[in-house]
Amino acid sequence: MGQPAAPVPVTPVAGWLAPLIQVATQFGVSTVFAGILLWFVLTKMTSVLYSIEKWEEERTRVLNASQAQIMAALEKQSASFEKAIQMNIEANQRLADRYYGPTARPPLAHQ
Repeated sequence: MGQPAAPVPVTPVAGWLAPLIQVATQFGVSTVFAGILLWFVLTKMTSVLYSIEKWEEERTRVLNASQAQIMAALEKQSASFEKAIQMNIEANQRLADRYYGPTARPPLAHQ
């Protein structure tokens, strides 16, 4: 009863498990687990940020193309509107000449 128990022989572990067991013994299981979790989160975060960057580049390209198309359509619409306004002014002047005569034309608001 008074004799201490014989030490349990430690068998060496081969492969990738041996360094993991040594690190876990040296730093503690919770520290090793936290390190692995941090590594996993950081590598996933890098891929997520890369994906977001690609999506933003694509979104910017689409927005720039849409902006160019919208600007072209607005310029065309403005030109058509200006042409229609000028035609309206000319038609009103012809009507004024016909009904009021060239000398008795009523004053125009914007000329």
